[in-house]
Amino acid sequence: MIFDLTDSLAAAILYAMENQEERSVLDAEHALLVPAGSVAVDGEKVYSLPQWTSADGFKMLEDFVFSLGESAAKAELKAVLISGRGVFRNFKNVLKSFPEVERRWHVFKDMQLRSRLMEWYNALRESWGLEALAQDFDEYDDLTEQDFTFSTYDAARDADGVAYAAHAVAEELSKTYAGELGRAAADLFLACCSRVLPEQKSGLVCRSFTDDFAGCLLFAPCPSPAKETVVLTDFFVVQNYRGLGIARELMMHCLSQLKERGIHWFIIANTTIPQTLDSLIARMGFERKGTVLAADVTKF
Repeated sequence: MIFDLTDSLAAAILYAMENQEERSVLDAEHALLVPAGSVAVDGEKVYSLPQWTSADGFKMLEDFVFSLGESAAKAELKAVLISGRGVFRNFKNVLKSFPEVERRWHVFKDMQLRSRLMEWYNALRESWGLEALAQDFDEYDDLTEQDFTFSTYDAARDADGVAYAAHAVAEELSKTYAGELGRAAADLFLACCSRVLPEQKSGLVCRSFTDDFAGCLLFAPCPSPAKETVVLTDFFVVQNYRGLGIARELMMHCLSQLKERGIHWFIIANTTIPQTLDSLIARMGFERKGTVLAADVTKF
């Protein structure tokens, strides 16, 4: 029996798929879910629902954690996965400490469940001699843009937030390495951030949907009267927002902005850039020029 997968019916099926305590089947004639066992599944008027087991749920948790970049959230979620006890409950508890990651998780989960639902429904449509429907949901790829704002740096508005976050990153560096080495790494990082006055910097600032400072990418002319060359002064994402693609978005927006301004060379001379950004910087076309990295913006 042919039936339409309406929004309300899809929502009911998705909820039933996650419910591991009660099993339901679809009464297609009345477009209702009824308890399994109350009617016989005949593949004509009554259908079994898409299969979704606890193993599927755990695999989804693993896939989501794998999709995150290196961050505190990823580290804590990985620890939950290997703990072996109360995984689903503890996974949700960890997410509460990372609101943007939690929101990303809900979108990811919805897409995974909907994908399974559409596979099931399209298999039925094929049996009815109908064409498959497209799985038209790609919100996850655009989630960074939806969750965060990327605005042009304004020294009067943003300088204090950048300085505060830079000191937090420096504190992390001081704890990464033992003794004086850690303190030296922190000091060098802050020195790089402060070598140019805030009002002489340009670039982008990222904030969360709650207007919390999440990261920045700033640059300045080098040398100071240069018209076509800029040097990186600040590039970091604060700890709770790492692993969400913010650094990539900052770099992509920045390169586009520089190209529009007629900038030819973008130089990175900051030797304290985190190693987690190395692959991103390489993908963006930066090449080593002596002791610095430089990108030809005209080729972007």
